[in-house]
Amino acid sequence: MKAALLDQTGAVLEDAQASLSTTRGPDGRMHQHLEDWQDAVSAVIADCLRGNGSLSPAPSPLAAVSVTGQMQDLVLLDEHGRPTHPVVLYSDTHARSELADLSRTNPTWAPSIAVTPPPGPDALPPKLLHVARTAPTAYAASRTVLFSAAGWVAHALTGDAVCDRLTASTTGLYDPRTDDWIPLQSPDGTAPETGPRSGPDPLVPAHLRLPRLVDPGIVGPVGAQAARAFGVPAGTPVVLALGDAGSATDGTVGSEPGDVYLHLGTTGWVAHVDPTPAAQLPLPDETGETVDRHRLAHPAGHLAIARLPEAGEALARARRDLLDLTDPHSPGAHAIAEAALAQPPTSTSARAATPDGAAATRAAAAYGEVVEALAADVAALLERLGAEPDRLPATGGVVRSPMVRQFIEQAVGVPVDVMGVGGLGGARSAAGSGGELTLTASDAGLLSCARVAFDALGVEHTVTPLAQRS
Repeated sequence: MKAALLDQTGAVLEDAQASLSTTRGPDGRMHQHLEDWQDAVSAVIADCLRGNGSLSPAPSPLAAVSVTGQMQDLVLLDEHGRPTHPVVLYSDTHARSELADLSRTNPTWAPSIAVTPPPGPDALPPKLLHVARTAPTAYAASRTVLFSAAGWVAHALTGDAVCDRLTASTTGLYDPRTDDWIPLQSPDGTAPETGPRSGPDPLVPAHLRLPRLVDPGIVGPVGAQAARAFGVPAGTPVVLALGDAGSATDGTVGSEPGDVYLHLGTTGWVAHVDPTPAAQLPLPDETGETVDRHRLAHPAGHLAIARLPEAGEALARARRDLLDLTDPHSPGAHAIAEAALAQPPTSTSARAATPDGAAATRAAAAYGEVVEALAADVAALLERLGAEPDRLPATGGVVRSPMVRQFIEQAVGVPVDVMGVGGLGGARSAAGSGGELTLTASDAGLLSCARVAFDALGVEHTVTPLAQRS
């Protein structure tokens, strides 16, 4: 759990982090617990507002609490807002049989989803069905379902159940053409609150409230009970920002049509704000093709994300296998890899004339081919998304390499602008006490939270995306 206190200039006055534990089980089970979430939220808010022992206390009054976070979680609450079941995380993939059963019962479901790739076992409907089957008492006791960590924080502070449309796009349960939740049928023919029935029942029973769909903005004020629980003044506005993919894009390059950036870490992706509204995206049953990228509803159209399953991992493997580097991420390995990429395609040096030199030259050429293929993949992703930037903002450890950037620039035909790859963690500037914290690419979501909050409140500010700050 991360938090930061930002002012109207985008300066980071304080930051805090709290670790969370995850329960991992067989077949891809990934759970967390709301009690831990509540403790972590309370801790990071308290650290930011009291200055964490190193900076002066937060200015008063607090303008807003703005939230973003991981999407595609399943959070079930009873009528009092208490958890009835552990949080089923976005990364949980154990509901495979439920996915198959839902697909058979709802044959038009997947072909009619325009956003995200086809539903998988990590989608919300199979997770809901799995809980209904394996924990029927908990499911029957649930009255509210939420689909993100940020949605839960907003609910805990205000009592309102909401979901931003970008997060909704990740659930496998949202139809942008109707701007509503998809009414799926349960394959089991039972309703937990009444017992067996002869006909099909809705997957989401009548007693379970789905969140209200919203755009980024003010959800409501912090309630009196929440103020005591979380240490936030009652009445403070609570702002829901975009889900993490949208906030990362907004905080990195912005949310205007055409904005685009590249991330190359262990894995990679290109994110592009496409002006085509999500409601106008073609459906798989109209095109006869499955969606090959993430397409998420966005206030400026839709956010398209094309992924590279391997980026840094592929280069690390090539360094081990081709350059014989046992520690591919060490400074020495980086220097050797840079030197290998700097060699001309055909070396006529004296070193290449020896057997060992010839082998080294071939290894360097082979490593260069791996990097060249990665750069070609980046260019192909930009073309597939229809992105035509004048300059390409980039984040991630891979683009710290000047030679890798050179290969990418040759492939895409525009300069690559690198933003920081570090993050908040208490490292303050030389100004010392009262100084400003360093904000880098991994904290783009927090920057977006501030941008969205000040805009929603009508407060003048100069909080700009990292690409503009760079």
